[in-house]
Amino acid sequence: MQRIVYLQQIGDFNESILLRLKNQLIGEFKEFDISFEIVKDEIPLEESDYDSTRRQYNATSILNKIAYHLQEKQYFRILGILNEDIFSGSLNFVFGLAMNPNVKILSFPIAALISITRLREDFYRRPTNNALFELRVLKEAIHELGHTFRLKHCNNYCIMKFSNSLRDTDNKPKKFCESCHNKLKSYLNHLE
Repeated sequence: MQRIVYLQQIGDFNESILLRLKNQLIGEFKEFDISFEIVKDEIPLEESDYDSTRRQYNATSILNKIAYHLQEKQYFRILGILNEDIFSGSLNFVFGLAMNPNVKILSFPIAALISITRLREDFYRRPTNNALFELRVLKEAIHELGHTFRLKHCNNYCIMKFSNSLRDTDNKPKKFCESCHNKLKSYLNHLE
């Protein structure tokens, strides 16, 4: 199976975000022989995904929908991107969520999800900063994809460090630490 991660737009937002993210991810994952493609059809958000009391979308519900929607495709990985605020479980919000690759459900592809909403300065009523926004989107995408490759949260100076706030995202690098890098290489080598 080719190592292609498919970027799936969920809901409505400017497609240029996907194009820039795709190009950045190609550079970051080149050494792992992973390529990236954009899925042409958009998955709409549904009312059933929305929790009106929280005024947020349920990340787990959307993540399952991505996997279900694309179950007949033999995808290596899928990364869903949406521009809505999301939550998971009892957490107030999450920047993203990923399926555990150890618990692969039937023929569903392994999927991850990121929300770009809280990564924008505008969300916090601060002036727009496109360069910072793009870097945050890239970091969260790499982080969630890392989870799909069995990487856990890391305490090193590493992209896999848990982000409890936007400051945490800004303070971590966009690269894997040596330990996570080696675990990722080992995981991918075992897939061959």
